[in-house]
Amino acid sequence: MLKYKKILLQVTGSIAAFKAVALCSKLVQLGYEVEVILSEGAQEFVGAASFEGFTRKKVHSSLYESGKMMAHIDLERWADAILLYPASANTIAKLAHGESNTLICALFLAHEFKKPYFIAPAMNQAMIAHPAVIDNLSKLQSYGVQILHSKDGYLACGETGAGRLIEPEEIITLLEKKNPDSKKILITSGGTSEPIDPVRSITNFSTGETGFQLAEKLKREGHDVKLIRSKNNTTVEFTEMVKNELQNHSYDYLIHAAAIADYRVDHAAMNKLKSNGPIQLNLIPNEKVIKKVRDWSQNKKMKLISFKLTANSEMKLDEYDSDWIIHNELKDVHQEKHIGTIYNKDRLPAFQFQTKTELNQLIQNIVEGNAL
Repeated sequence: MLKYKKILLQVTGSIAAFKAVALCSKLVQLGYEVEVILSEGAQEFVGAASFEGFTRKKVHSSLYESGKMMAHIDLERWADAILLYPASANTIAKLAHGESNTLICALFLAHEFKKPYFIAPAMNQAMIAHPAVIDNLSKLQSYGVQILHSKDGYLACGETGAGRLIEPEEIITLLEKKNPDSKKILITSGGTSEPIDPVRSITNFSTGETGFQLAEKLKREGHDVKLIRSKNNTTVEFTEMVKNELQNHSYDYLIHAAAIADYRVDHAAMNKLKSNGPIQLNLIPNEKVIKKVRDWSQNKKMKLISFKLTANSEMKLDEYDSDWIIHNELKDVHQEKHIGTIYNKDRLPAFQFQTKTELNQLIQNIVEGNAL
C-alpha cells in the first residue's frame, strides 16, 4: 500500500531537470499516479513529450491554460504529496516571497499544508550557500515545507561542492518509507489544577491545544508520539504520570509544553468554604518537574524541548537544562498571533516564529535534525 498514491511533480529550470524525467518514469512503474507541471525555465532543459509518454497525461505549464483556469487549486487538492524537483534558486525565491505569477507559485499559495510539500534544491555550490538562498529556504521551512537538502559532489558547472540534486532513488525511498527520521516522542500539555476546597481550585489558562496540535502533526509525519494532556489533574498526579512514562519507556525527545502550577495550597479544605468573608491561603511550592525528567528518563540521551511563558519579565535561561527553549511573552500569545523565539543549547536565539503553524514546523525540523 503506497503511503502517497498521487504525486504532483513540479519541475523548474535547472540542468538537473533530466533527473525529473527518470523520477517520473520510476514513479509510474511503481504504481504512483503522477501529474506534471513544467515551469517556463524547465522547458528549456526538458520537453513535455517524455513526461506525457510516461504519465499518459497532458503536462501543465501555463497559469492561464484554456479550460484549466483552476488548475492551481484542482491539482493541489488532487495530490497526496507535492514535489518541486529540481527547485531553482529563482523559484525558491518566488515561493518564499509569495509571488503568484506562475502556475507553480499560485499553486503554492493555495497549499494548505495538510499534505507534504517537498522542495529539492539544485544549483551551483556558491548559490546554495548564499545568504539569500539560505534565508529563503529557512522561510519556506518555517511555513511547513520539507527541504530535501542537496548533496556534495561534482556539479554540472564543473565545480565540486554542495548543490547537487538528490537522486530519484532517494525520492522513492522518502515516499515509500513511513518516515526515515522517525523518533519516539513524549509530549506534555495542558495546565494543572490545585484544589482549594472540593469545588474550587487554583489553575491557569492553558488548554493543552498547542501540545495536542503538535502531537497530531508529528504523528502525521510518521513519528511515534505519546501525549500526556492534563485535564484538571493536580501537579502531583500529573508529575506521577510523566515520571512513570519516562521510567518505563525510552523516548528520543520530551517536548514539555505543560503549564505546571508553581504553587499548591498547603492544606485544601475538606468541605466547601463559606463565601461570607475573606479567606487566607498558604501556598507552598510544587516540585519542578523540568528539573527531574532527565533523572527519570530511561534514555539518558533523551533530548529536552521546553516551553517558557513570561509576562513582561526577563527569562533566566541559565535555570534550564533544556536542549531547546521555546519562549513566549504573554502579550504575544492569543488567537490572532503566536509570536516567540526558540533558544538553542548555547542559549542563543536560533529561530523566530509568528504563528503556531510556524512553531510546529520548526519543532518538527529540530526533531528530525533538519533545522537550518
